[in-house]
Amino acid sequence: MSTINPTIAAAATVDETPALLKAFRAIKDTVREKHPFERKSTLLRPHPVAWEKYLIHFKRTATFYVPAAMLVFGWPMAMKWVINYSNGVYDKPTKRSR
Repeated sequence: MSTINPTIAAAATVDETPALLKAFRAIKDTVREKHPFERKSTLLRPHPVAWEKYLIHFKRTATFYVPAAMLVFGWPMAMKWVINYSNGVYDKPTKRSR
């Protein structure tokens, strides 16, 4: 028959998890959704996607963003050309090998 040592039994029940980790776990448990899995309905069909609406929205957005991107990223090249043209500095033509 073995005897139970009270100091070993007490040490086994001590939780050595850091307090900060316990706090993060408590926050995570309060935010967690109780039912994380959705149930697929057998009676209802999914709604159709309004592709025409999205296409019109994409066209309207692209008419602004494409010229804006060209302006933002293209002005350094345009200014290089303007400065070189006004100073009379031109790129040297490359020689064609025969």
